[in-house]
Order: sequence, then structure tokens, then C-alpha cells
Amino acid sequence: MPKSVWDTTASVAENARRYLPPLVQSYFGEGRKLMRGKWSSAEFHAFRLQTKRLRYTLELFRPCYGPGLERCIDGLRGLQDYLGEISDCATIREILRHSKQRARIEKMLKARARSAIAGLKKHWRQSFDRPGEERRWINYFERHAR
Repeated sequence: MPKSVWDTTASVAENARRYLPPLVQSYFGEGRKLMRGKWSSAEFHAFRLQTKRLRYTLELFRPCYGPGLERCIDGLRGLQDYLGEISDCATIREILRHSKQRARIEKMLKARARSAIAGLKKHWRQSFDRPGEERRWINYFERHAR
């Protein structure tokens, strides 16, 4: 995510208008890369952390944006649910790598992870990758801070 220096001479709303749009733009770019490519557990985990950081950052700015911000936060929360499910499957597979039951359990975990990945991709397409959605987020963060 891009780094911005907080301007102590500006208001919180002014800083939000300057800081959040590039953060959102970077996030959308990373999400699109992940959704298009071949994924590794590490990439999902990194995007999970990025999603969590963005959500927590936006939550800090609730007083600046009001109730309209909740739609953005809810969308991120939905992505976090899928990313958490994918992470859980990868973690359990790693824990069980020496288990005698590994083959049977791994088959189940792979199916569960595939289902979560399909849900993640669907949620991304419906909530984040609709035409104009990134621009809507950026415009919102540029214009609506008060």
C-alpha cells in the first residue's frame, strides 16, 4: 500500500481526502491481480492482511464519512470472511502434513478452499469489480470527508 505522510497542518478530513484515494486504488489493483492469477497461500494471506489493514483504516475515519462508509467496510468484511476460510484451510493442511489421515483430510480441505475461492471471486466481482466501482470508491473518499 502506498505510504503517505500525515499533514499536521491539515484537518483530518483533508488528510483523509488525500490519503484514502491512493490507498483504495492500490488495494483494487492488488485485488485484481490476485483474482486473475494463479494463487499461492502466501498471496492470499498477504491480501487478507491488506484487506484487514484497509478495513481498520477506514473504520478510523468513520467520523469523517458517516454512514456511507459502512457499505465499503461491509464489502471488505465479506472479503475477509472468504480470505479467512482460505487461510484456515492452508493452515490445517500444513499442520496435518505428517498425519496418516492426511490424504483424506487434504481432499476435504482442498474442496473447502476451492469453494471459498469461488465465493471470494464472486464477492469480488459483485462488490468490487463492477464497472466504475473503483472510481466510485475513490470519488467517495476524495469528496465526502467532512
